[in-house]
Amino acid sequence: MKKWMIIVAGGAAAVGAVVTARNCMSMCSAESERPTMWDKMRAHMEEMPEDFPPRIMFDNTQATRENTERILDLLNRRDAPREPELLTEVAV
Repeated sequence: MKKWMIIVAGGAAAVGAVVTARNCMSMCSAESERPTMWDKMRAHMEEMPEDFPPRIMFDNTQATRENTERILDLLNRRDAPREPELLTEVAV
């Protein structure tokens, strides 16, 4: 009985994996649907006011990329090994 339950569960997992893979493949190969989706999103963004936060984020991807690069550069400089500081005080 336990063997059959394991076989059935394994088969169900395999079928689920195949169905998921097919869905992913169909979504990836649907190149004609992608531009229409982005066009619809762009059209909705154009209807929004200029100061609407999602529109600002959507329109400023280049500024976001530049800020990310700047932040990463600052973090890399902060984590870089430093020269040891010399003590200037003399113990008496």
